[in-house]
Amino acid sequence: MGYSFIPGLIQEKIFTYTLDYCFQQMPSGGLRHTISVLFVDDEPALLEIGKIYLEKTTEFSVTTAKSASHALCLLQSDGIEAIVSDYQMPEMDGIAFLKQVRTIDLHTPFILFTGKGREEIAIEAFENGADFYLQKGGDPLPMFAELVHKIKAAVSHRRADRQVAALNRLYTVLSATNKAIARIRNKKILLDEICRVVVEIGGFTMAWAGFVDQERHSIEPVASYGHIDGYLDTIAISTEDVPRGRGPTGTAFREGKYNFSNDIAGDPKMDPWREGALKRGYRSLAAFPFALGTGNAGVITFYASEPGFFNDQIIRLLEEQSLDISFALEMMDQEEKHLAAEKDLIQSELQYRRLFETAQDAILILDGDTGEIIDANDFILNMLGYPLDYFIGRHLWELGFLKDKSLAQDAMADLMTNGYVRYEDLPLETCDGRVINVEFISNAYLVGDRKIIQCNIRDITARKRAEEALAIAGRKLSLMSGITRHDIMNQLTVLSVSLDFAAGKMKDPEGTVHVDRARRAVDTIRRQIAFTREYENLGVSAPAWQRLSDIVRSAASQVEGIPVALEVPDDRLAIYADPLLEKVFFNLFDNARLHGGTVSRISASYRTTGTGLTIAVADDGTGIAAEDKPHLFERGFGKNTGLGLFLSREILSITGITITEAGVPGKGALFEISVPEGAYRFVEEHGKVPDPSLPGGGEADVCARPGR
Repeated sequence: MGYSFIPGLIQEKIFTYTLDYCFQQMPSGGLRHTISVLFVDDEPALLEIGKIYLEKTTEFSVTTAKSASHALCLLQSDGIEAIVSDYQMPEMDGIAFLKQVRTIDLHTPFILFTGKGREEIAIEAFENGADFYLQKGGDPLPMFAELVHKIKAAVSHRRADRQVAALNRLYTVLSATNKAIARIRNKKILLDEICRVVVEIGGFTMAWAGFVDQERHSIEPVASYGHIDGYLDTIAISTEDVPRGRGPTGTAFREGKYNFSNDIAGDPKMDPWREGALKRGYRSLAAFPFALGTGNAGVITFYASEPGFFNDQIIRLLEEQSLDISFALEMMDQEEKHLAAEKDLIQSELQYRRLFETAQDAILILDGDTGEIIDANDFILNMLGYPLDYFIGRHLWELGFLKDKSLAQDAMADLMTNGYVRYEDLPLETCDGRVINVEFISNAYLVGDRKIIQCNIRDITARKRAEEALAIAGRKLSLMSGITRHDIMNQLTVLSVSLDFAAGKMKDPEGTVHVDRARRAVDTIRRQIAFTREYENLGVSAPAWQRLSDIVRSAASQVEGIPVALEVPDDRLAIYADPLLEKVFFNLFDNARLHGGTVSRISASYRTTGTGLTIAVADDGTGIAAEDKPHLFERGFGKNTGLGLFLSREILSITGITITEAGVPGKGALFEISVPEGAYRFVEEHGKVPDPSLPGGGEADVCARPGR
């Protein structure tokens, strides 16, 4: 009841006049969300004043009831977090009301707020589960301030109790989750079981798990448990940054970490789902992503029936569970892949054996850990004449047909370290004493979890003999060509001198014209024969790494009268090209001197591009006419023999290098040499670059190239 010693109207005015002062004296702050309070009293004025006071703090949402029976009806709905009740009320007093509350709810804080200050009432209240006993009367300011304190303390205490109980349940949930992971091998069944465990053991209202649908940009439920009532059919969670993707579940996936809402009723990001969630008694939720970056990426979401449920400790335990889920799904995938691999291995084993036995290369199979030979195919048995027993159990260096034991040991060391070795020309001796030449290639790989080394040995004896015969034929042709060229040049000399004598004795002008024409033909033939000598050497020697700065300086030293500036940041650039590369730059420099008009400077520079490297050779002469550009590199086009730029293009093309002219007529010539990836590199050690053409990736001297 209200204060019996103050008439109701006076009492209401006193409370009203003192409210503003009360709020000015109260400290700010409070709990993380609004506490829902049920205030029960048969005095309407006190209910109104109490509601105004509590709600003005912004920490409480107050529902009032004028009787205990009315209050019991209100308790049927969810969301009441604390009860404040008068003691002396008609029909049912505060103690009887408390007893009724505890039969249906053991946890909601209950504060007996009464003007009856008898000790036996307080004792009976505590014995029946009241949290606090607060006496009305006295100064309203401290009285309501004390009521605020008692409500907050009771709610905090009850929450702490529930949190401890929840933590204990969650430890049991983690244990049950791990047991489920150990026995269940189906992804959906596992997620169903985890959702069941967190609801039945963990005390959550509902839990569901969904996989990400990459095509639909959504999270599709695959497992759920608890009080659902069609909720999952309405939520439509997006993985995009849109309103239906900004809730805890979509955000957890997008940001790759847990996300939660401890107040569904007041959280703006819960707008699309608030009505359906509150209708089903959901007051807070937390979402945890799992298996991100895999084909099993998804989110598991938990719903609690009270706001403010998810604290740091609970989140930590649920995050641990999501990691367990990720691990379990990964293990399932690995098991599926392992079973599929075993099936494929069994199915392909017969096919492999057939290929192994019918291969047209000699093959040895070695144990990757010991290096011992474990199998050999029929081809090597027939090629070398040894039986299978001769190979099995031995190491490469123990085989009699390999004369260089140290080479075999080095090859094995390379295989163990790098997993690959290759020798282009090895001599082997067959069982009957014949010497054959072979190409030896070996790779290490895994068969299941076992390391295997496969050695392929190909007989290149016939090919080597053909190459040697071709080289001999080439030398003979070169010799014959040189002799023929020498004889022709001698005859041209005789012809040239004879023409000079004839011109001196010829008086007929028409005859002089014919002699001049013959002289020009002699000069043309002489230049063409000189070109054949250069073209004959094209491609004869293997390409080599050549330092650009050395090539440019050497070519420039042979051009008289025009300075050549090498505009490069350093001298570490090396080009992989035919040994006649120097001839290319000499031709470009000499053409500028002979045909560029007034040229005072030639420059050479380079720059890297997205597809390789470009070397630019530019001069400040008259440049090349637009109509000449399409024919510039054609054989026979030009003012002299028309062979210089044609030869330059041929030299470069051997290693995939191209050349174009990009100058502006009247402003000088600009030749751009495009070097592809792999045909240039920057040298770390002066004079040496790795040469991929050498066994083991040895080094080649970039300056070692044929002289002019």
